[in-house]
Amino acid sequence: MNDLDPRLKDHRDPVIQFICHLCDRRCTLERKLLAKSFGADCSFAVIRRRMAMGCERMQTPEGDKCGAHFPCLADIGGPDGS
Repeated sequence: MNDLDPRLKDHRDPVIQFICHLCDRRCTLERKLLAKSFGADCSFAVIRRRMAMGCERMQTPEGDKCGAHFPCLADIGGPDGS
């Protein structure tokens, strides 16, 4: 696990959006429920992989092509904030 990945405990908004434009998926998640389910120290990268489980684009021969991301991380950049 990368120590530089943003973690749930570092994000304070009470509601977090999870979006995939490729799958036309949108949902809002309560931060408290995410912390209860995954733990506050969990990285957004791990949460993203768990939320996108079953996505056929997640593991392709060319790598991760899944478009799932958390828009709140857009300012940070990286695989979850793209």
